[in-house]
Amino acid sequence: MIKVAVAGLNWGRVHISAYRELGCQIVALAGRDLEKCRRIANEYGIPESCGSVADLARSDADLISIAVPAADHFAAMMQATDRFQFIVCEKPVLGFGGTAEQYAQLSGRIFFNYAYPFLEDMEIFCQKLRGIRDLREILIECRYHQELNRKFTPEEFFYETVSHPVSLVVHGLPGFVSAERTADDTITAHTSSGTAVRIVCREDQSISGIRHRITATGEDELQLSGAYVTGSNWHYQPLLYNQAPITGEHYPAADPWYTANKNSLGNLVRYFSGEQSLEETLEKGAFSLEKAMIVENILGSLKEPWREKQYSPKEE
Repeated sequence: MIKVAVAGLNWGRVHISAYRELGCQIVALAGRDLEKCRRIANEYGIPESCGSVADLARSDADLISIAVPAADHFAAMMQATDRFQFIVCEKPVLGFGGTAEQYAQLSGRIFFNYAYPFLEDMEIFCQKLRGIRDLREILIECRYHQELNRKFTPEEFFYETVSHPVSLVVHGLPGFVSAERTADDTITAHTSSGTAVRIVCREDQSISGIRHRITATGEDELQLSGAYVTGSNWHYQPLLYNQAPITGEHYPAADPWYTANKNSLGNLVRYFSGEQSLEETLEKGAFSLEKAMIVENILGSLKEPWREKQYSPKEE
């Protein structure tokens, strides 16, 4: 049985429940607010609670699951690297504030929890995407209107809003080689096979929540549409292939993201347990550091263009 330490008191609750359903043992919990951490640990019956990732080093956990805010990812991963056999971090890698110097220090042993490929029917989307001949363009359109705990810049909203659909396209379509900001609200990326991927993200005050649409155009057309309405769950329209539905509509009463996150983490647990190979784990939707850096580089072009910039994880 894999023993897990969880860092993070908000989204960390999702990790706690998911790992337990996967048959893992939660042995420690860390959070900056130690009193709150102790309260949550008692609530979930976790034997150890502490105030930092560094303090988790006292536990006998095999795996650390980092679910702290993106601004704290770098410090948490650096503190975890030498202590834990397995490391899982919530997406993104470092987010909009990441620097080249920080990325260069990260270990290739770290995996990232991008759950979008594990939503229902996303495997069908990726299979159809890979089968489109003469794939000329993928258009990712995102609209949002949300009230958050703090004021985000347009770039931060862009990064947070489109990281999920971008991760799905990166998983389904390998070979990204460049990206640049081509308008205030647009990134255009390119693959080695000549596919242009246009990512548009803008605020729309006529909606409440987030809306995504991915349209892939070649000899055939594939379209995926989904939305989150404030106060409700994510839902998806039928997947369209040449304008005909090939799946049903998904508007579940339960949160589909919990199931997607559990499946994403379960895929990694099977790899850590030796039940499947790394290649199989990545094919099913896992994001290694190298794969996650493709998403990071595409969205990082909000700050500077990315062209043929190869990333190599730190040597162990």
